[in-house]
Amino acid sequence: MEKWMKYGAVAAVYLLVLTSCGQNPAQSPPGPTRTVSAWVETLATEQLPVYAVVPGTVVSADRVEISSRLGGYIYDLNVHEGQRVKRDQLLFAVDPTQVKEQIRQAGAEQAKAQAALAEAEDNYRRFKNLFQEGSATKAAYQQAERNYKVARGNLDAAEAALKAARSQLKYSEVRAPFDGLIVSKFVDNGQLSSPGTPVLVIESPDHMQVQVQVDEQAFSHLSLGQSIQIAVETESMATQDVTGLVERMVAAADPVTHTHLVKLGLPSGNGLWSGKFALVRIPVGEHMGIVVPESAIHYRAGITGVFVVDAQDLAQFRMVTLGEALPQGRTVLSGLFAGDRLILSPGEGLANGVKIQAQVESRQ
Repeated sequence: MEKWMKYGAVAAVYLLVLTSCGQNPAQSPPGPTRTVSAWVETLATEQLPVYAVVPGTVVSADRVEISSRLGGYIYDLNVHEGQRVKRDQLLFAVDPTQVKEQIRQAGAEQAKAQAALAEAEDNYRRFKNLFQEGSATKAAYQQAERNYKVARGNLDAAEAALKAARSQLKYSEVRAPFDGLIVSKFVDNGQLSSPGTPVLVIESPDHMQVQVQVDEQAFSHLSLGQSIQIAVETESMATQDVTGLVERMVAAADPVTHTHLVKLGLPSGNGLWSGKFALVRIPVGEHMGIVVPESAIHYRAGITGVFVVDAQDLAQFRMVTLGEALPQGRTVLSGLFAGDRLILSPGEGLANGVKIQAQVESRQ
């Protein structure tokens, strides 16, 4: 019994020594580290633009409120909101009864003036002959001459009034000034319209703009003809990146908001209509920062990060905070530093602790 107790004590001491040395007899020794070949780039800071992001709205440069020059009841108003119309297409008509009555009255006044002129002309010729024969006084002759000139002037005025009345008749039909889209409709058939009161609003899709209000700093960095990046909301609630040109700049600031109105022209054929939301990115300066390509960014378990190579050439997942998107990639706000070795194209099997066989690559 004493012998077995001695052997048990020796075994316990041996097990304690193994445990203190970090060896677990229940586990086999670790195998060799797996190696993955990957493109690696040493990060460096670079000059990056600073943008002022300003909300704006897509508007049409050709937006017209359609109204009639005549007053009267509306008819033949068969267009509706959202309908495309062609140039010179009939939009609506106004009852021309009042205009026709004015034409009739002007015609009567013209006939009256013609008759008066004919009578005045006869008197003028008669008194002229009598004066030359010495049978009429000079005063009577001059009075007949004046009456003739007045009658001729009255006829000219009556003819002008008749011409003006007739010209109004063409305004009883209102036609589209250009190819466009009906965006608003304020009256219906049978309603009374007054001269100058809007009936329809039509917009042309050929020249669309983004209208924004910018502060003094952003305004000072803009110039006519400058290219500006714009993100526009699409029908599918996604965003479409387009390049706009500065077309209008209002130097006078709004007295309430202290901002300036700027209009940016959009490229033709973009398929956008007015009312869309837009974000305008105006460059206002530069700063030093780090940019990583989209291919190097990973999303694992809800965490955004990249893989870097540590001092032992092992892959390490580094959580990062990303900033704005640039043509060459995404800016990094935190998590990376100049000198870090970024894995650009990891290939298969990339994970923490994997040995990296680096292949050097430059984005330039």
